[in-house]
Amino acid sequence: MLNTTIGAVRKYGNKVGAAAGALALSTAAMAQSVPMSEQIVAKVTDSFTTGELVAGTVVLGLFSLWAIKLLLKSK
Repeated sequence: MLNTTIGAVRKYGNKVGAAAGALALSTAAMAQSVPMSEQIVAKVTDSFTTGELVAGTVVLGLFSLWAIKLLLKSK
């Protein structure tokens, strides 16, 4: 089963990646052609900022849990 999965990834992997890239590029092109493109770009930028904040919070939480575990293990 693993060999068939690996074979499918080798066969179709680059096509899936190309389709995802084409979707992203066409969405960006459409956002620039819409009259309210500044608003769309601002919303996307704001979403990325929020995502970075959430990711940073998760990493900080995981680090603090690891530090607490390390402190408890040292006793």
